[in-house]
Amino acid sequence: MAHDDSPSDSDLFRELMQDVKPLPSADVVPTTTSKPAAETLAERRRAAEAREEEEAAAALSEEVRDWLEPTDIISWRIDGIQDGVFRQLKRGNYEPQASLNLHKMRVSEARKEVAGFIQECYRDGVRTALVIHGQGLRSQPRPALLKSLCNQWLPELEPVLAIHTAQKFHGGSGATYVMLRKNPTVKLATKEQNRKR
Repeated sequence: MAHDDSPSDSDLFRELMQDVKPLPSADVVPTTTSKPAAETLAERRRAAEAREEEEAAAALSEEVRDWLEPTDIISWRIDGIQDGVFRQLKRGNYEPQASLNLHKMRVSEARKEVAGFIQECYRDGVRTALVIHGQGLRSQPRPALLKSLCNQWLPELEPVLAIHTAQKFHGGSGATYVMLRKNPTVKLATKEQNRKR
């Protein structure tokens, strides 16, 4: 049997590869195309929302600038809100889509709740909300503490367009209607939903 003196494939391969050096591991950059998990995005969104609410609350003062009486009417609107629209709000013709009850809350807690509630309403596309602050007949140091503060806080919150004391069937002088600006993101999402139908 004749022997074949030609080098084997593995010998040839070793010979060809003898000058080849492996790349240093630092130069290897893994290419990951995986998107952040939905949970991480949701967590980030929640954290951003919480920061937004904290900033809004921090801007509100706990010192009453103008005291109201328990039965006083609250009435305010930004320039540009039409008389007819404001009249509809005053009459309670816009059914509140969300409400916040501040009864038995301390001022610091109420401040955070009001700011958070308004931000949340805006994010969710709520156009009319109701804040129940009570008349504050027995509040200290003076009557109508939370009512006076709501009268002060609500116009200072960016999404708020108008406020007015509620009609009796929504709580009368112990509650306030809040009209909020349209959220363009929600408006777009609604348009998309309607298009798909």
